[in-house]
Amino acid sequence: GAIVQEAENRDIPHIRLNTQSLVQLGYGVNQQRIQATVTGRTNMIAVDLAGDKDATKKLLGSMGVPVPRGLLIVEEDEIERAVERLGFPVAIKPLDANHGKGITVGLKTLEEVRAAFPLAKKYSRRVIIEQSLTGQDFRALVVDNRLVAVAERIPAHVIGDGEHTLQELIDITNQDPRRGYGHENVLTLIDVDAQTESLLAAHGHTLDTVLPAGEMFCLKTTANISTGGTAIDRTDEVHPFNVTLFERIARIIGLDVAGIDVVAPDITTPLTENGGGIIEVNAAPGFRMHLAPSEGIARNVAEHVIDMLFPPGTPARVPVIAVTGTNGKTTTTRLIAHIVKNSGKNVGFTTTEGIYIGNSLIQPGDNTGPISAQLVLKDPTVEIAVLETARGGIIRAGLGFDRCDIGVVLNVTVDHLGLKDIETIEDMARVKAVVPRAVGRSGYAVLNADDKLVYDMRDDTPGRVALFSMEEENPHIVEHTNDGGIACVFENGYVTLLKGKWKVRVEKVINIPLTYGGRAAFMIQNVLAATLAAFLQNISIEDIRVGLTTFVPSVAQTPGRLNLVEMDNFTVLIDFAHNPAGMEALQRFIAKFPNKVKTGVIGGTGDRRDDDLLLYGRIAAQMFTNIIVREDDDLRGRAPGDSKRLVIEGIRSVNPSLPIREFSNAPEAINHALNHARKGELLVILADNVSRSVELVSKFREQLAPVKVVHEDIPNQN
Repeated sequence: GAIVQEAENRDIPHIRLNTQSLVQLGYGVNQQRIQATVTGRTNMIAVDLAGDKDATKKLLGSMGVPVPRGLLIVEEDEIERAVERLGFPVAIKPLDANHGKGITVGLKTLEEVRAAFPLAKKYSRRVIIEQSLTGQDFRALVVDNRLVAVAERIPAHVIGDGEHTLQELIDITNQDPRRGYGHENVLTLIDVDAQTESLLAAHGHTLDTVLPAGEMFCLKTTANISTGGTAIDRTDEVHPFNVTLFERIARIIGLDVAGIDVVAPDITTPLTENGGGIIEVNAAPGFRMHLAPSEGIARNVAEHVIDMLFPPGTPARVPVIAVTGTNGKTTTTRLIAHIVKNSGKNVGFTTTEGIYIGNSLIQPGDNTGPISAQLVLKDPTVEIAVLETARGGIIRAGLGFDRCDIGVVLNVTVDHLGLKDIETIEDMARVKAVVPRAVGRSGYAVLNADDKLVYDMRDDTPGRVALFSMEEENPHIVEHTNDGGIACVFENGYVTLLKGKWKVRVEKVINIPLTYGGRAAFMIQNVLAATLAAFLQNISIEDIRVGLTTFVPSVAQTPGRLNLVEMDNFTVLIDFAHNPAGMEALQRFIAKFPNKVKTGVIGGTGDRRDDDLLLYGRIAAQMFTNIIVREDDDLRGRAPGDSKRLVIEGIRSVNPSLPIREFSNAPEAINHALNHARKGELLVILADNVSRSVELVSKFREQLAPVKVVHEDIPNQN
């Protein structure tokens, strides 16, 4: 529609909320809604009042507005008495219909009124009979209490040529490319209905009648565009008195967008002097007659609606931070969201575990696609959105937003290859590059300078570039910061922000719980990316520091990401490593643990290539002293046991004698591992279903050590 188009012209995003005309303009807390030309600010009482034509007329009449006298009737036997009181000519209309439905005007006999009554009755139980004013039909449009356009409306008609029949003239008129069904085009196709047939009969015509050349014949009694009428712009001809009158009427009814129907000899003189009057006031008025009149100047009335909803300087967007990469997306997204919350903003974020608004889990499950992103952006409480953006969603349906303020790319490694025509790691990099390409010109692409495929994306973004690296002396970092660019690096044990000669040490890595005292190098990378994104979002260094030091890896804050759970005499580590790169990073992490016995509960993801599953098994063989291989819940297209077979084949190729046990499902495998864990063992559970794995471990721990409260140990307790 015109309002949506005007919003797009002003770089205001929109989301269609249904298959009809309900549209959200803007994101989060800054959104506004429209439905056709009704806005979220439209007064409900005003809409109801405008829908009751009799009540509208009475209110306007009581306020000194010229309106035709009229009566409200229910039964046909009331017609004669009403006509006696009003006199001819009269108009008859439904009490609460719209778009000219059921309206007949200029009735001069009782027979005509009785014939028109059932047409009105079809749309409303109660019917209005009123004086039929003489003159032209005008529509005045008032937006935000200001008159913005006036059009003269001409009823659907044809002009004879002495050759074609009326039906043929209608068909020729309907060939106009501007005409379409309903509201699909600037004009509406003319149809032959009961009102048309009544007019034909009244004039002694049929559809086969051939009119003399130049003779005009009206096919409708009303001039609505929706019934095939046309329009002539008269905005510049309106008398100042009428301008004030129309604006006053909109205030009296209380509509922010009001369509005022006027019948008057002309609009250039005051209605109070020329015998004109107000017929109706409409909520949700059509814009077509003003946007594309048949004659006169086209008026961009939609701009006035956008001006009202988004006055100059009013934001329509909320900051959007998108996070992608092969590994670390969920943790980085959660860490950024935590920092944002700590700064006082209400954040909406999406992850593989669910959608969160503030501290509330709104929708559990893998929610890293465009539908989930739009759920966050549609929430009217969200002040900033942090969106985990996965490969699958990008390939299936795009991003779910038109652009982001910050696009983070953590890494690109071997995973998901062989799916959806993604055959090589370079193919995967092109998919991930969609995020930096979606960064706005004033935004930042936050890229990993240690990953060549990611670093090469710097030329693909319309925004600015910021880099992070585990090496302060990385040549890319040095060149970038010397040119005035912003970076975040791991420097002498600190998370450090750089810009030119400017350096700020944010916090010691050893004080950041997520890094496990610096032992989890891959988590340090995630911290660097999150710190840089938060800084670029104008979050203060102090708020970032507090966020980093209060974000504790746990089943609450980072479910399935390096969750250490201490049992009585052994340790459980729950993680989501599911590809070779993730396994190698986890391998380096657990190698620093002193435990002699390290048992892994692992599985193979069915939609990975055979080579990837074999490699996964080979890495596992180097990590663990014992391995339990279980089947995933979702086989992802493979036959039962096929993924397990390949993983075990990979293990055996490295260590043929390594103890292996097999289970057909994860719960059996996890329960077996927990019940048979030995003293001093490190049990690593690589979860396919994180919430279930966490629940099984928590339940086991609770059974081991039920909480007992000794009241004598509590001070001041008798």
